[in-house]
Amino acid sequence: MGVRYSQENGQTVVTYVCKENATRRGGKVCQSVPGKVVDPAISTLLVELMTPMTLEVTLAVQSELEERAAETDALRRKHVERTRYDAELARRRYMKVDPDNRLVADALEAEWNEKLRLHAEVVADYGRRGQEEAAALDAQMRRHVLELAEQFPRIWNDPRIDMRERKRILRLLVLDVTLVKSDKITVHVRLSGGATRTLALDRPLPIAQIRKFKPELVVEVDRLLDRHCDREIADILNKRGLRTWEGKPFNLKKIDFIRGAYSLLSRRQRLLDRGMLTTAKVAKRFGITETTVHAWGRQGLITKIHSDNLDRGLWDIPPDLMITKGRPGRNPLPVRRSSITVPLIKQGAI
Repeated sequence: MGVRYSQENGQTVVTYVCKENATRRGGKVCQSVPGKVVDPAISTLLVELMTPMTLEVTLAVQSELEERAAETDALRRKHVERTRYDAELARRRYMKVDPDNRLVADALEAEWNEKLRLHAEVVADYGRRGQEEAAALDAQMRRHVLELAEQFPRIWNDPRIDMRERKRILRLLVLDVTLVKSDKITVHVRLSGGATRTLALDRPLPIAQIRKFKPELVVEVDRLLDRHCDREIADILNKRGLRTWEGKPFNLKKIDFIRGAYSLLSRRQRLLDRGMLTTAKVAKRFGITETTVHAWGRQGLITKIHSDNLDRGLWDIPPDLMITKGRPGRNPLPVRRSSITVPLIKQGAI
C-alpha cells in the first residue's frame, strides 16, 4: 500500500491507499485506510511492548537460545573434527600403499578425495551457520537494552523527535503491517523477532456523522429555548463544559444553526405562542398609542420580555388588566381587577 498525505485542520494527515488495481487495470482503488486510526494503535503497541518486563523476558529467552546455540555449535565442531580425522586417516592409508599396486592406490586416492570434499563442505557450513546466529549479549549490552526500555516511551512521544527518526525506530522493531478493511480495520503486525500481533480497530465515522449534533444535546437546546435566548443557551452549554465537534465553544451562530437544522421553534416564536404581543399589537388591542404602551411598561403595568439582545421584545399582558375611560381627548386608563373597590350598599337605601 502506498502513502498519501493531505491537510486537515492545518495538520498533515496520512492515508494508506492500495492502488494495485488502479495502476495495473485502470480500475478503482482497492481500499484506503486512514492513518489517524492505524498510527496511534501501532504507537501504543510499541510502547506496550518496549517495557522493562517484556525485555527481561526477551533477554531470558535470548539466553536460553544462546545456550542451545552453544550446544549445537559444539556438536558441529565435533562433526568438523570427525570429518577432518577421516580425511587425515584416508591420506595416511593412501601414503602407505605400494605404488606398484595401482588398483589399490587409485581406490585409496578416490576415498581420500571424497573425505577431503566432505570435510570442506562441513567447514563451509559451520562458518555460514556461525555468521547467521545472533551474537551473544554481554552484561553491559543487556543493561543498555533495559535502559532503552525505560526511556523508550519518553523518546517516542517527544515532539522534538523528527518523524523520520520514528520511522527508523519502527523499521528496527516491525517487519511489516498488513491492513484489512471491512466492518472493522484489522491490523496484522509482524515484529522483527517473528512474533505477531493482531489489532481490531473501529472505522472512523463519516465527517457528516461527526458534525451531527448528539440527540441529547438537541433535546437540551429545545428545553432551554423555553426560558433562554440563543446567546444565553450558548453560555450555559459552555459553562457545562460542552463543545462542538471541532472542540470549540458554542456561540450564537451555533445555536441558531441547531434550531434551523432540527426545526426548533425560536425563543420569540415560543413567546408569541404563549400569548405575548408586540408593541403594535398591544396598541391596537387597547386602542392606545405605542408611546402609551411603553409608558405602561415603565409603570410596571405590563412586562417586556426580550427573546434576544437585538430583539425589541414582546409584552406580557396580565390577564386581570382592565381599561377605564379617561378624560376626553386622552387615552383610557389601565387598572387591575384586584385594585377595583366596590362601594358597600347602605342598609335601607333600596
